[in-house]
Amino acid sequence: MKKGLLWFVSIIIVMIIIGGCSEDNTENDQVSKENEKLKSEQKKLEETNKRLEDKVKKSEEKNESDKKEQVKEEETVESSEEKVEVEQTESTSTDIKKEEQKSYTPGTTDRIPVELASTVDGDTAKFIYNGSKESFRFLLIDTPETKHPRIGKQPFGQEASDRTKELLTNANKIEVEFDVGGEQDKYQRYLAYIYVDGEMVNEILVKEGLAKVAYVYPPSTRYLNQLESAQEIAKEQKLGVWSLGSAFEEDHSSEQSTSSTSDVQSEPETTTETPSVESNSGSESYPNCTALRKVYPNGVPSTHPAYDSKHDRDSDNFACEAS
Repeated sequence: MKKGLLWFVSIIIVMIIIGGCSEDNTENDQVSKENEKLKSEQKKLEETNKRLEDKVKKSEEKNESDKKEQVKEEETVESSEEKVEVEQTESTSTDIKKEEQKSYTPGTTDRIPVELASTVDGDTAKFIYNGSKESFRFLLIDTPETKHPRIGKQPFGQEASDRTKELLTNANKIEVEFDVGGEQDKYQRYLAYIYVDGEMVNEILVKEGLAKVAYVYPPSTRYLNQLESAQEIAKEQKLGVWSLGSAFEEDHSSEQSTSSTSDVQSEPETTTETPSVESNSGSESYPNCTALRKVYPNGVPSTHPAYDSKHDRDSDNFACEAS
């Protein structure tokens, strides 16, 4: 009986031990599974972090590459712009050289570009021509005086001077055209038709009644008919000087010669009129410039026997000059 009870107790103790071991094994298995699960999740997290790092790295590399490309494109654009500027500069330089090298034939209808240096009065201005400042007298016209030594300022003289200044200073392009006669007068002024943006200043002044046709010296008469037609219209409309009883002061008007002698011709015309000679002084006397010019078409200097100060209108020691 005691022996059987002992066995029974032993069996129960063994079962308790086995049960405890079983529970321990179960708990260990659960811990092991949880550890494995944690490791698996940690591994996944590491992989995710790595993928994110790779993406960030690739993004940074792409941004760096884009920046390099952008810089390269900007450098290319700048290089292209510089190239275009150089080409434009070279093209402009070439055009200027071609313009400078262009050959203009005197007496043709070639229009030569010039630059305005200054204006003088209604029918005279100074231009940069052939690299230097030169005076130009407008062909076939005459405007009222603004600084006449004897009669002072004539009517519409200031208006003509202001109009010429306005036309020349506001022009984008100024050109001059020579006629077939002499290019210069005795004062070394160039004789030419003046153009502003394609329009002839000579004609504009005549058309507006601020100048009249004068100083007609063949063969430089290319646009004489054109200017005379413009003058007739101004007369009919009584514009400018034609609104007055006389366009110019009478004595000045009588001095405008329409002789066929060129302004640069030095030899006098032959004439049947004999000038009066003062026996005491040996000088030649003429009542006015019209009479003097019949013998001396270009006028006379102060050293000439025919010189008379009353005929020297502008006090330049040259009497009865043609222009």
